[in-house]
Amino acid sequence: PGRSPRHTNMINALVAPQTVRAPLALRKSAKTGSKTRAAAVAPKIVTASSNAPIGGDKKAARGEEASRLQALGKNPIVNAAAGAMDVIPGDYRIGGVLLGVATFLGPICHLWTQFGIHGFLGAFLAFQASRVRFRFSDTDLDVVFIEPGADDSTALDVDTESSGDNKLQGGGANKWSFDSVTNWEFWFPGFPVLVYYKENQTRPEGQPHFFPIIMDGKKLYETMLAKMPESVNKKPPVSEWNLDTAFESTALGRKIKESLSEEQLKQLKETTGFPGLDK
Repeated sequence: PGRSPRHTNMINALVAPQTVRAPLALRKSAKTGSKTRAAAVAPKIVTASSNAPIGGDKKAARGEEASRLQALGKNPIVNAAAGAMDVIPGDYRIGGVLLGVATFLGPICHLWTQFGIHGFLGAFLAFQASRVRFRFSDTDLDVVFIEPGADDSTALDVDTESSGDNKLQGGGANKWSFDSVTNWEFWFPGFPVLVYYKENQTRPEGQPHFFPIIMDGKKLYETMLAKMPESVNKKPPVSEWNLDTAFESTALGRKIKESLSEEQLKQLKETTGFPGLDK
């Protein structure tokens, strides 16, 4: 009472902005508080590497992944869990040599029957070399199949059942404990062609196994020396491999050496590996 309408309107004009600003400030405060609470309860996402590019350099990402796998032992010849598993890489030399011989016998010599035999064997062994892998753990040897052309490290991720039942050589799974191996041979040290071992796990009287060496022969030999029982016949180290050690590994070879001259025997010891093919 006593105030004019003009004075009343002025007072309302001064008060009204404060009543409007107060709710805005409160709303901002409430919104900020809700974001803080959301950040506090939101789970943190931890990436594999803080330096990994996001949506950027894919080559760098692949390089980092390759380095990580190498650190874990994901190499063609892998040691899982500090030497617990050795995978022997494939080797195409025997298959390639047979295919080369087939090419010579057929188109050049016109010996088509021999061409067909050598060509078939060469193609078959080359195909097997692309997928058959020997694995050596600390206690067992097993044979597995991988996808043709796949990296050798993938052999760590497949089961023995991948190679099926060994019906041609006694039946059963392609896995044998080292304790069951009674003997093994390697033909020929210096020129790997065929590997043999006999075990009594499949049959008590003993079951022989023969495999063409369609894998890294040197690595296979070194691993067998290190992990399998001692062979009946003494085996030379890889550093001593030559044509002479190849002849010495069989009775026939030793007999042939008896008819050779001193010069020829010297040449045997100087010849190492497959000419033009040895790694």
